[in-house]
Amino acid sequence: MFRIFSRVCAVLVIGLLFGCNQVSQYALSEQSINKYLSTHTDKASRSFNLSGLVNADLSLNNLNAKIGRDTPNKVTLTGNAVFAISSILGNQDANLQLTINARPDFDPVKGAVYLKDLELADYDLKTTQGAVKNVKTFIPLLNSALQLYFNDQPVYVLNPANSALEATAQKLAKGIKVEEGKLVFDFIK
Repeated sequence: MFRIFSRVCAVLVIGLLFGCNQVSQYALSEQSINKYLSTHTDKASRSFNLSGLVNADLSLNNLNAKIGRDTPNKVTLTGNAVFAISSILGNQDANLQLTINARPDFDPVKGAVYLKDLELADYDLKTTQGAVKNVKTFIPLLNSALQLYFNDQPVYVLNPANSALEATAQKLAKGIKVEEGKLVFDFIK
């Protein structure tokens, strides 16, 4: 009963907002994205089969997003990646402090923001074995694993329970734009 009442109230608020023509967009802050990342991606691990010959395990933690600050129209993620590769050439484990630049992409059906066109901008690579074997082959594999990870793992999913504006964005937004410190969802009238 409460759920139905809250939805009716949300629809009324949305109607009032559009009736008064005061609100036409929703801004998602870096703080909101960073909170989402800390609860949804920290210690999440994924396994990948890269190029049919290499298996890789990737875990990301301590992710922090900066929106449109370092690179215009991009999200910059910094954090830690634990990466393990096993192949016919042997096994290699690495711990990376990394910086990724990517274009945010909004999927209106899922209400989710994904990162596309990833670029590994900077990294500090440490391994348990000391020097990295075949670093020139290691970094492209890491970049491929990161692209696969963020194609599947959103950096934010709109949640109508957070606010009436976020509920409106989930229902009406068709795309996003990057502004310094925030992602902006324009509502289609």
